[in-house]
Amino acid sequence: MPTYRVPRRIRSIAAKAIEYNLSLPRSKRAAMKKEGNKTVFGTGMKTARKLVRDDVDEKQLILMRAWFARHGASEKEKEARRDRTSKASIAWYLWGGSEGRRWVEGTLRDIERRRKKEGK
Repeated sequence: MPTYRVPRRIRSIAAKAIEYNLSLPRSKRAAMKKEGNKTVFGTGMKTARKLVRDDVDEKQLILMRAWFARHGASEKEKEARRDRTSKASIAWYLWGGSEGRRWVEGTLRDIERRRKKEGK
């Protein structure tokens, strides 16, 4: 499966979010989950690392579109993101922020147009 070039600005947003998230005490970090008796990185941290590495395929883009659809539309989360130190805000930036959302939507739209044109 081909990978898609992540714009430099989005890579930078994700890198800064990773750095900030890791600078916090574990209890304040976003994108962490419990697995048994351990706390591990969740999908948000994994996604941010893929963005920074410029390693995003169509499957990841679809996952990101679904995440943005769930979290971008929620008034409660929009309100929580106003506090730039909140877990909601950190998570938003781990996924590339609003610029990441626009890039994902545009890239998937281009993929779908290309497929339609090719008759696939």
